[in-house]
Amino acid sequence: MKKYIYTLPLAALIACVSCQEEGLMTFGQEHHIYFEKFYKDAAAPGKEKADSTIASFFFENDDVSEIDAKVVVNMTGRLLEQDATFKLKVVPDMTTALPDEYKLQDAYTFRAHNVPEGAKNQSDTIAIRMFRSSRLKSMPHGVKLTVELIPMGEIQLGQTERTRAVIVLTRDAVKPEWWDTDVTNNLFGEYSSRKYKLFLLNIDKQATLNEDMLRKAPYKAIKLVRQFKQWLVEHPEQAKEEDGSAMTVNV
Repeated sequence: MKKYIYTLPLAALIACVSCQEEGLMTFGQEHHIYFEKFYKDAAAPGKEKADSTIASFFFENDDVSEIDAKVVVNMTGRLLEQDATFKLKVVPDMTTALPDEYKLQDAYTFRAHNVPEGAKNQSDTIAIRMFRSSRLKSMPHGVKLTVELIPMGEIQLGQTERTRAVIVLTRDAVKPEWWDTDVTNNLFGEYSSRKYKLFLLNIDKQATLNEDMLRKAPYKAIKLVRQFKQWLVEHPEQAKEEDGSAMTVNV
């Protein structure tokens, strides 16, 4: 029986090994950490716009005093074999929140785990604790907390425009643009954050009443507000504005 020995040129062999190695290095050699959202517009030629994370007590009961702002963090580089840690620091000139309105941990953990095939980065979500304060009642646009990543160990900072994250803490929702004069006169009456909150919590839990419904199917909006009117009648103890006056609608 004849035996045949096949040999590959050295250059071809090296190329083959290199291809196999590149297959393992799905995300590159170094680790860079950055937030999912941009805290300022991306530099050209990028087109991404600045964005913030909203933390609101709007859908919480009045006795809830703290909530978590969920912030997504990304990391490039080889898949982590063990958890990595990093820190956050407050950016004073971009923060209006007071120290008693938030709490940062001493360190945060980026958990090692698998990522979907074809993903360009690893991601994890951290929670920043935010606290209710009495002054939020008089601040419709809320307060702002800006934090900056502090990498630890061999981890490096990623894209500059995503090294910081902006968290906006509010007590109430912003008045919807569709709640105009016609809606005030013919449906809901005068806007109040409490009225809108009770409507969403008890009647329109999916927030289906919007500008599109008012334009294309106003009868649906009327039906929803009439249901809310009945709810107000059946729950007189809750159907009050913050000043104690009776809550009313105009249908």
